[in-house]
Amino acid sequence: MSRVPRERTIDSPQNPAVKRARALERDRDRRERERTFIAWGLHLAQEALRTRAPLRQIFITPAFPESGEGRELLRGLGGTGAPIVRTTSRVLESIVEGSGDQGILLLCTRPVLEPAALIRPGSSLVVALHGVQDPGNVGSIVRSSLALGVSGLIVLPGCSDPFGSRAVRAGMGAQFSLPVAAAGIRPFLDLLGSARLQLVATDRGGQDTPTEVDLILPTVLLLGSEAAGLPDDLLRAARRRVRIPMARGVESLNVHAAAASLLYEAARQRDFRYRP
Repeated sequence: MSRVPRERTIDSPQNPAVKRARALERDRDRRERERTFIAWGLHLAQEALRTRAPLRQIFITPAFPESGEGRELLRGLGGTGAPIVRTTSRVLESIVEGSGDQGILLLCTRPVLEPAALIRPGSSLVVALHGVQDPGNVGSIVRSSLALGVSGLIVLPGCSDPFGSRAVRAGMGAQFSLPVAAAGIRPFLDLLGSARLQLVATDRGGQDTPTEVDLILPTVLLLGSEAAGLPDDLLRAARRRVRIPMARGVESLNVHAAAASLLYEAARQRDFRYRP
């Protein structure tokens, strides 16, 4: 039986390993450049282990339970080969607010995918986001996409980082499983043309409701921010523009609610069923 390695205890927020983790939390460019992102909390650690996500470093504090379920989890994480660093709740809190009470924080290898790996002939259902700035919405859409049979997600300009720690928390670990890539608008539209996927865009002025669109066809579902909507060049490229019917007096839906509504309709049309 493997043993959990005992590492030195870091008790200073100025320790180089802690400063690097804090910089990753605050700097999206650095996360992308170093291909590393942060996930913290018991559930995300369990998901990382379950999905065999590649890990770079593991921070734990005395707040992390080292008996029962926690001990088994830590033994499994120790078997990944990632170094385990023991620290204090105060130090962990200096990296990400809220992580100190949970007692565990992971530095995870960020997958690097080209959008052509997702938007290609044979793709079935892809979600694309433009201008969605709230990380909670981005993470929740990643989670719903994974749950409802989406093959991948494309992040277009103006979106929050889907691998920021708040988005990862909202995604509940879906980022470990769902392929995610970033693209500019022009390359995105060029890929759509060559792959021959229909582009279905959300639009308050759209003529179609989700049930009137054939979502069994290979499709990219495109969503924009609640406030600004989608830019004209993306709307012009859309084969269909859909609106979600709402009660009189209601102006708009949260973008995650809109995404979940569309994805559920696509799953219904495709007779998608969860299979363990």
